[in-house]
Amino acid sequence: MSRARLIPVVCAAGSVALTVTAPVAASVARGPSELSAPAIEVPLQSRQSPAQDPYERGQTFIREGNPEAALILWVAVQDSLWSAESEDPRIAVAFIETVLEHGLDEYREVASQIFDRAFSGRPVASERWRSEILAEGRRTFALVDSTNAELVVRRGEDDPALLARMIKRFWLERDPTPTTYLNERLFEHWERIAHARRNYVYNNSSVYRTDDRGVFYVKYGEPDRITAGTLAISSFDMRTRGVDVGDIVAVDLNPRYEIWRFANIEPPEFTYFLFGNVDQTGPFEYVKGLSEIIGPSARTTRINGIRAQYYLELFYYIELGGRMGGPYGNRLAELERLWNEARQPPEGVLEARSAQHSMEDTWEAQRPKPPVHSDFDDSRKSALSAQMARLLVGQEARLLALAVSSPLWRPAVNRREMRGGINLAPFSAVHTVIARDLELNELVRAEMVELDIEGNVSMLEMLHPSQFGHMTIAAEHVVQGQDLEDAEEVGVLPGHAHFAVGRPLRRDAVRFELSDLIVGIAPESVVGVDSLPLPVLPATRFWLADPVRVYLEIYHPTGVADGEIGNYDLRVLLVPFLGPATPEQLARPEAGGRAAITVNIESEAPTGRHFFDLDLRNERPGLLQLVVEVTDPVTGVSRARAIPITLLPN
Repeated sequence: MSRARLIPVVCAAGSVALTVTAPVAASVARGPSELSAPAIEVPLQSRQSPAQDPYERGQTFIREGNPEAALILWVAVQDSLWSAESEDPRIAVAFIETVLEHGLDEYREVASQIFDRAFSGRPVASERWRSEILAEGRRTFALVDSTNAELVVRRGEDDPALLARMIKRFWLERDPTPTTYLNERLFEHWERIAHARRNYVYNNSSVYRTDDRGVFYVKYGEPDRITAGTLAISSFDMRTRGVDVGDIVAVDLNPRYEIWRFANIEPPEFTYFLFGNVDQTGPFEYVKGLSEIIGPSARTTRINGIRAQYYLELFYYIELGGRMGGPYGNRLAELERLWNEARQPPEGVLEARSAQHSMEDTWEAQRPKPPVHSDFDDSRKSALSAQMARLLVGQEARLLALAVSSPLWRPAVNRREMRGGINLAPFSAVHTVIARDLELNELVRAEMVELDIEGNVSMLEMLHPSQFGHMTIAAEHVVQGQDLEDAEEVGVLPGHAHFAVGRPLRRDAVRFELSDLIVGIAPESVVGVDSLPLPVLPATRFWLADPVRVYLEIYHPTGVADGEIGNYDLRVLLVPFLGPATPEQLARPEAGGRAAITVNIESEAPTGRHFFDLDLRNERPGLLQLVVEVTDPVTGVSRARAIPITLLPN
């Protein structure tokens, strides 16, 4: 297989000194641990004894009205903190907050790098800053499904180093431009936090020191519509329904409310969130529906012979439905129809309708929704299909990266020339591999080798040292003739894929070894990729009608001399994807999968290369684990490998 030149990048654990005298822009040309800041002299007061806390010294500068001095100080101490295994997450968070609060945008790249370093998960620093790591974990994983967030934080309470690395990986894998040092998605997150802290502070009950509105703002951004006010009842409505003011005053305590409507969470439908005073006078927080706002006194007090809560529900929906519409307007129409049909509907009918609304609110609150919305997460990116596999080449453990990509754009169509078809502009592609260590600090980045004329299919084979723990593949495209105004239309942001790297494969004189799986489609069906070194074009998303090609390699069969043939039993399983599990666990009968193929294969020593196609037309669409288990019938030793795939309905 062809090789590419590896470009070494200084590891964060190295001895490169951080500088505070070069322009920030120069950091783009250096490794991610070589931080820089603008050429501003550090005030003499910052040169204090090492025993003093640099975080607190920086906070002193901020209080004295010199925030830039704090940033310069914090850049200057990074190497010494790293050498002492005391990288400080407090500084990382405060650095970003200071940049945003004071508009010091030239420090954004440096802030991203410092944040990345501070959450490397080294044991000494992680134990020392356990509480800060837990706080950042809660702020970060509030952006994912609540059940998973609770699980992650509980694990972090036992292992803060693990939590720190999970925080770091979370933001690494959401960086929309992984080949640059600025993490725009991380800054968008903190910009939202800053906005929420300025605007949503009826209380400080959330992990962001805001009320519940702040949580929803950090997760979803700006609503497209907000309605807020006090749930007051007009004298006209009371007269219309025959309610005495004295009766209603005892149960109507004028709670505050706010409704947020989002158009971008689940388009084309609107998504609504209701906030209000719990039980009328309680804390202002997210509520599932009006049933949580109406107080207990309204459930026991009777007006005109029926519970006061039913009057309040009608009157409150007049306010909510009239101002926001949507589901609140629909309920208002239902209740007005009931109350107009009879001056006072039977209490049983009102009770049933109230219970129905409460159940609908509970169901809607529990219905899975996208846990977060971001302009960067949802923006148009270059399309990328990439895979990473562990191999053996002779005595060496290797990693193979394969990538195929194309830009996304909307071509202009001249209706007068429709008969000639649509001609897309030529483009050039650059695929980059970034390798990180077990603490997710960057070790190596390399440009992949082009395998086709157009350059949209690439590969890279590299040595696989044991310190590799994480890989990123990024695809960037330049479309010929592209105007800056059309950048969003062509998917200007890079496509990117991320992989956790397992331990290197080892040559074992007693037991055979198995490569990772590479799956995709047959390259013969795609024009211009005849130079692929493997008989597969990488892909993990398939239509049901697509044959799924699986490639694997078997190394040094037990007791078989080079050039001779060994026999193996090969079993293929399809297992529903229910979460992380080892291939060996997935290959067990109790895993719930069924055998798609069980065959005997012959494999030549020392390396047997095999591929086969699967017909999955009878499978249900969805996310699956494809598991391949290979067993040596002579020794009974088995090896299993798994890869997630997605089946799309035709």
